[in-house]
Amino acid sequence: MMNLHSEQYGKSGNIGENFRRLLGSPSLDPLQTLIRESVQNILDAAKLGKPPEVLIRLRQLSREQMDVLATKALYDLPKEEGSCERLARLIDTDRPIVLEICDFGTTGLGGPTRSDQMPVGTTQTDFIDFLRNIGSSRDTSHGGGTYGFGKVSLYAMSSCNTILVDTYVNGDNEKSRRFMGCHVGKSFDVENNGYLQRYTGRHWWGELSPEGDFAEPLINESARILASSLGFPDRGECRTGTSIMILGFEVRNEDGSVEPPELVGKKIVETLLWNFWPRMMASTPAARRLACKVEVDGEGLEIPAPELFPPLDLFCQAMNKIRSGNDSDVDMISCQRPARDLGKLAIQKGLKAKRRRLVETGSTFPRIASHIAVMRPVELVVRYVQGDPLPDERLEWGGVFVVNSDDEVEQAFADAEPPAHDDWIPDHLPKGHPKTFVNVALREIKKAAREVAIVSASPGPQGEAGLSLAKVAGEIGAILDKGLGGGAGRKRISSGKSGSASRTAQVTRPIFDRLLDGYSSHTGPVAVFRSEVLQGSGRSGVRVQGSAMFAIDGGGLSSPNDIVEKPEILEFRFETASYRTVGDMCGVDVNGEVGVIEVLVALPKHGAVTVSLNVLTEGGV
Repeated sequence: MMNLHSEQYGKSGNIGENFRRLLGSPSLDPLQTLIRESVQNILDAAKLGKPPEVLIRLRQLSREQMDVLATKALYDLPKEEGSCERLARLIDTDRPIVLEICDFGTTGLGGPTRSDQMPVGTTQTDFIDFLRNIGSSRDTSHGGGTYGFGKVSLYAMSSCNTILVDTYVNGDNEKSRRFMGCHVGKSFDVENNGYLQRYTGRHWWGELSPEGDFAEPLINESARILASSLGFPDRGECRTGTSIMILGFEVRNEDGSVEPPELVGKKIVETLLWNFWPRMMASTPAARRLACKVEVDGEGLEIPAPELFPPLDLFCQAMNKIRSGNDSDVDMISCQRPARDLGKLAIQKGLKAKRRRLVETGSTFPRIASHIAVMRPVELVVRYVQGDPLPDERLEWGGVFVVNSDDEVEQAFADAEPPAHDDWIPDHLPKGHPKTFVNVALREIKKAAREVAIVSASPGPQGEAGLSLAKVAGEIGAILDKGLGGGAGRKRISSGKSGSASRTAQVTRPIFDRLLDGYSSHTGPVAVFRSEVLQGSGRSGVRVQGSAMFAIDGGGLSSPNDIVEKPEILEFRFETASYRTVGDMCGVDVNGEVGVIEVLVALPKHGAVTVSLNVLTEGGV
């Protein structure tokens, strides 16, 4: 059985009940703040060279587990009236709901258990940083942030402001199990011999010291038995880490009603995806990849791969541009005075894909993506900077900005974050280089977010405002992948008269070349794509055919069925022939010749297109 220790004010004072306000006013709701801060701390604790596993469980305690809670864990209640009432109300609840946030493959809460006695040479202080101290500075290079303020959100989501902690420590010398309870309430006074003994409002349940003035955690077998009796996840020899149980967990709507567990579970999945997709991608190095599970009453909820979950697929593609090391698709944001590279920015555009709604109302995900996800090298999303959407609502875009890993630059952005780590606030920094770094980066990021969709308008054929050629060319050049098109500028292709060493006929990938302002009976802009026919040794290519598609970065997409106006190939032009057609599938005879082909495509309003070509030979394709 655990005993209660209530913290008294020291001779030099303590931080009292108001430490709960140190979280400030996060821009996120309490549930999002809880999940963000908890998982961020888990990632900082993943120092064993393998990816951390996260299990988040929402469940009801059984009657047997409630009996253990009342008689073994929370038998002693605080003397402060409000704290005592809240805890007694929880114990009298038939089957209260708890939220467990568990991690495996991490270091656990190791180190000393007392803040006042620190052995010389101590390097691990996670236990006292989490359960004793307030607002400890980060101890992980380029980590997520401080290991202290975020824990306030744990107590805030408990109806009785109480958590239970089970941790299996991978320490310097040996593994050990620790179990402790903690409650945060109001400060209070107790009269004793003419004096008021003052208490801070913080309480711990554990094993009392012989003097009765301090609570140590239960250890090893005692900790394992109590944790198992309360339904905490089992931990084998290789399952070090920490499980935190939030007692009386509840999420309330604005009208005060409690949200059902199933809906809360889906919101947790959305929060994980929206904030941690960079660490959940397939391209994330294995040692840094985050594996998550979410359960509601024992039933697992699906967590989609971010690469397959619009609009995160666009953000993932932008992140892969940065990770690839190919700077041709990436912009470096730099500061001039002092000269520093601040970070890399990549933008990805694409067709607006159908959303897969996890939460029907109040979803975290925007209807149309036009945002830049900003993050430090630890690759945890700090916030999204919203920009202007593209003029065509069938298209959307997502961007990523990653701070330079240079220590001075990274530290500047870390210091600019508030306790909830959900923003960069330059005003938090004193005047100097760090403040300049953050100001310049935010200015350039916001500028880029605005300029993605900047377009120019010119009078249409009847004098109405319509699309200008510059606008359409700009859209095509920006949306097409560099392998498909090179932007609005004219591109030259060699004539190919020297032939090819290949034995079969080939056609090069079509490249956007220029725009024509009107074409015959077609009054809108027409895009001209250029390709090159290369004949093999047998001169077998007899015909080139192709189709037009809506374009997305990195490829094409056939015209959606619900879009009436579709790309249309108007004409093929070859050096020895020209073929005019109607429809989106046509071709031109080449009869074994080599040379340049031009494909003329009628553009839908606001859309961008690409062309796919293939060669028909005498024996087939």
